[in-house]
Amino acid sequence: MDGYLRSLIDMAEAAHDERMIKSALKSFANSSGFERFAYLQTEGAAICTFNSYPDDWQDIYLGSQYSRIDPVVTEAKRRMEVFSWTADDWKARGTSELKRFRDQAIEHGIRSGVTIPVEGSFGSTMMLTFASSEKKVEISKLQDPQKAMRAVLTIHYRLKIIAAATIVAPKRLLSPREAMCLMWAAKGKNAPETAVLTGINPRTVQHYLDSARRKLEAATVPQLVAIAKDHGLV
Repeated sequence: MDGYLRSLIDMAEAAHDERMIKSALKSFANSSGFERFAYLQTEGAAICTFNSYPDDWQDIYLGSQYSRIDPVVTEAKRRMEVFSWTADDWKARGTSELKRFRDQAIEHGIRSGVTIPVEGSFGSTMMLTFASSEKKVEISKLQDPQKAMRAVLTIHYRLKIIAAATIVAPKRLLSPREAMCLMWAAKGKNAPETAVLTGINPRTVQHYLDSARRKLEAATVPQLVAIAKDHGLV
């Protein structure tokens, strides 16, 4: 699992738009047996979310201000450590509003999951959740809490940088793995070395670099790195 989390951290660090972070999170979720992910930041009553949940569930959640009663959010703020959860445990906890929340979550394919909370600045909390429609999930792939929290912090700060940055034209955007291989190239690693570091086949690494060269109109990898630096991509 160490390799999966490391790859998620690397791809998030290399991302230069939200699409790339979403792609990295989706890849990690699928490889770990989950169907959805959600990044949530809370500060007082205000929330900011970044997720792959169904659009109608996002509308319901935000419109009903469910973050007030969401047992996952409450538990994350209380525990500040990686934990698993299942919606089937919520039914004995109280109000009809909570029961409605639980039933709607299950209806939209959110029944169990694992959440990684991290305490932020000025009373804020960041949390990354991976969710499944199954009754119970296997969390062995997220049992390195330090790396899991590093992933949350990397995503948090990368989103802040992206929000403040000017990005190149959409047609020149790189895929998450292209960007990750480019980052290693910028650090002086050749394709075989990058393959060892990322667990990707050397020929596939070269394929990603060649694709990135075409997108940024570079003749060589050193030129690719130089162009990427000029555009703030590395």
